[in-house]
Amino acid sequence: MAAVRDENVGGDHAEYFSVKGTIVFVRSTTLAYPGCASPDCSKKVIEDASTGQWRCEKCERSFASPEYRYIFSVNVSDETGQNWLQCFNEVGEQLLGCSANEMIRLQQQDETAFNQRIADATFQEFQFRCRAKSETFNDNTRVRISVMTMTKVDYVAEAHRLNKLIEAFSM
Repeated sequence: MAAVRDENVGGDHAEYFSVKGTIVFVRSTTLAYPGCASPDCSKKVIEDASTGQWRCEKCERSFASPEYRYIFSVNVSDETGQNWLQCFNEVGEQLLGCSANEMIRLQQQDETAFNQRIADATFQEFQFRCRAKSETFNDNTRVRISVMTMTKVDYVAEAHRLNKLIEAFSM
């Protein structure tokens, strides 16, 4: 994690990297957004207070209910430091074990179950494939790191890899 920050990864253009780390915090205040229910669209929809319908400006269609999609940050730590990584829908479903619609329902109706799902995701170790990209907002430039994919750490393969590294140094 320190190398990502210290080497200005993603500063000039988008860069991809892999890192093994542990999720130490899931920011659950804004976990998902109401998205378009069309299968080929994921834009944010706006509720029309007069009709109770959800409207997608891109598709120019209205829906009775939105299809919630994950967008949240996790704090990931490794032995060198920590970083905030942004997670989107597919990664969110993998991490939390349910759809964003289900998590929103839990958040509104069963706070204990909602908090348990967040707690279950914490302190899990994954191999993350990330994209770092510099973004400017209100004249403030910063590097945003997004999780493209994540997989559970294969501890057997990791032990073999580390053993080979040790053997290479012990001539």
